[in-house]
Amino acid sequence: MQKKLLALLAALVLALSSASALAEQPAEDPVMATFNGENILKSEVDEVLPQLSGYMSDATDYRYAAEFLVQQRILARKIEEMGFNTFSAEEEAAFASEAESQWNEGIESYVSYYLAEDTEEARAQLKTQAEEFYTQQGLTLESLKDNLRQSAAVDRMSAYLVGDYEPSEEEIQSVFQQFGQSYQQNYENNIAAYEYNTYYYQQPSWYTPEGYRGIIHILLKPDAEALENYSTLTSRYEEQQSNAGSESAQTEAQDEAVAAEAEAEETEGTAEPTAAPTETPAPVTPEQIEQARQAVLDSVKAATDDIYARLASGESFESLIAQYGEDPGMQDETTLAEGYSVHRESVVWDPAFTAAAFSDKMVQVGDVSDPVIGSYGVHILKYLRDVPSGLIMTDSIRADIVDYLKAVRQNSAMTDALADWASQYDITYNEENIQAAIADAKALEPDDEGVQAVPDDEEAVEEPAVTEAPN
Repeated sequence: MQKKLLALLAALVLALSSASALAEQPAEDPVMATFNGENILKSEVDEVLPQLSGYMSDATDYRYAAEFLVQQRILARKIEEMGFNTFSAEEEAAFASEAESQWNEGIESYVSYYLAEDTEEARAQLKTQAEEFYTQQGLTLESLKDNLRQSAAVDRMSAYLVGDYEPSEEEIQSVFQQFGQSYQQNYENNIAAYEYNTYYYQQPSWYTPEGYRGIIHILLKPDAEALENYSTLTSRYEEQQSNAGSESAQTEAQDEAVAAEAEAEETEGTAEPTAAPTETPAPVTPEQIEQARQAVLDSVKAATDDIYARLASGESFESLIAQYGEDPGMQDETTLAEGYSVHRESVVWDPAFTAAAFSDKMVQVGDVSDPVIGSYGVHILKYLRDVPSGLIMTDSIRADIVDYLKAVRQNSAMTDALADWASQYDITYNEENIQAAIADAKALEPDDEGVQAVPDDEEAVEEPAVTEAPN
């Protein structure tokens, strides 16, 4: 319900597009409602149904859509009565300029999308096609100006209804705690979910789990061949260890070998010679891994020796990043000042990088790690800071909450005003036609019976979702 109220004002800004006026009216067009004797037809309701789908109880809610069109007419009438749709010459000029900019941008977007051969003739032809296409959709330069005027008029009405309202600190804190608790419940004990949502999907979070460190580092590029050899041997060794731990796999392989040998003896001399077995690579030893690791470190030894010597003499880690660092992320001022946020359970960083951030050398803020080999090269890390945890009110979050509260007040004021204004007009709803339209629409919906998914034996567990917060 709250979502519907919060979206009401935005929905009211939408005017019936001129495309509906150009569309051919059906032979039978039942009257859904009347406003001061003016009929609101089913074709008009059908036009706005897709726009309102997110706010209705279901896709066939003709009653809600009819009420929307009535409210649209009420709002338009009151805006006109109060003079909120009268603009100065300067404002009209601004509307015209913005509409022309939007129009030209739309034309250029169409041309760029369909342009196959970049010639003046091709561009001119596509420009004409674009103008015809948009006009057929009911979108013209004048309709763009009308939309801008309508939006500005509604903004004036909203400002009039809301007045000089500014959210109180108590209101701001209440919203912060309400939505913040939802973030905390989802992320407090789920580092993977927190990182996937905030790092990969760039979703905001008002809560930061405990245990994050700000890490900056110097990335050195070692000898490429040495790094590749080390990575290859490490991967082979890990696979080798994994296979060695599977007794069933070993037994099965031995049985298959014995069976193959027996079959070969039985058919010897009666069948084509089989291909020679592929030679199994020699096992990778820990000693080989260590030799490969040392070769990588040796290839950057001159740089690492210089870095540690200069750190010991008092030079800043940050200045050495500027001289030696190969990570572009460390060139960003904010990242350099705050560091990468790394947790013991992090899933977004190279495991070698994460392990180094929590190694025995990294005990307190200011500590520097030993060189560590990762996927991208050799890292030297610095423990820059402890990342503040818990619910944290930032300036950006505060601004979002203020906007949210103003939108709530705006919608509440608009809803109350529309309800009050409705009594000033002659409004009727044709319930028979509305219910008939609903029944017809439901009859056209696909029948999902028989294709519903059958649950597994184990009961499905639904992932918790973060409550929708202002953003």
